[in-house]
Amino acid sequence: MRNFAVLFWAMIILTAPALCHAGVVVDEQEVISQPGANNITRNRTVMIEGDKQKSILYNGKRTIITDLGKGTMTVMDGSRKTYVEVPFPPKSGPSGSMDKSAPSTIIFKKTGAHQNIIGYSCDVYSGSGTAGRNTASVTGCFSDSVPGATDYNNFQHEMADKVKGTPMANTSENPPGVPLTLSTTITFGQVPPGLPAARLKELLARNQFVTSTTLTRIRASSLPAASFQVPPDYQKQQPRPNVGGASTGGSTKTPSAQKVPK
Repeated sequence: MRNFAVLFWAMIILTAPALCHAGVVVDEQEVISQPGANNITRNRTVMIEGDKQKSILYNGKRTIITDLGKGTMTVMDGSRKTYVEVPFPPKSGPSGSMDKSAPSTIIFKKTGAHQNIIGYSCDVYSGSGTAGRNTASVTGCFSDSVPGATDYNNFQHEMADKVKGTPMANTSENPPGVPLTLSTTITFGQVPPGLPAARLKELLARNQFVTSTTLTRIRASSLPAASFQVPPDYQKQQPRPNVGGASTGGSTKTPSAQKVPK
């Protein structure tokens, strides 16, 4: 469950996409390296229009719609044709109950390096800090010249305002632009200083996971309201109380990345 809590935080804080009167569609590939488990590789599509974001995962088997205006998050299970709706930001579950005394803080610095990803130039940033009571380090290449970058940034700012004062808030600012590549390393708990190299390696093997995301396509597109509505043949279910509804309807794996996008 702690994996889900940190992954959920990473998606919302580091990969949350856009807001304005236009839309943007982001396709990306994500690789998750977990302690004691096989790597997970998946494709994700994130659609943004105004104050709404839709993340499509597992070839449509899981879809998450975040509506900042309504203050809701809807999780749809494409296999069962069911959905649950919970408040956003969550008021319970892993993300809603993160220790308020340990806010997330990632301080980014521009490295001066540049890259070209799928034809777009970007600036490399690195960051380090905390994600709740866990240690985090991030490296990403951000571009403000890709299609939909303004909308992406606007939504990200709206998202940050929405989670302000909650355990999901990040007390520092993310770099401007869209992350074309993003690698996030989370180490559970605090690493004691002065550990011998062998002991440190053993500790990290058990308590560290890495999420690497690469943008494969981005395009500006005006998206109809129906794109962010639950299909009429889906049945509503009640969220599971132990997870605050965020992962109901089966196993979950989250965002963006909400940057995160997927």
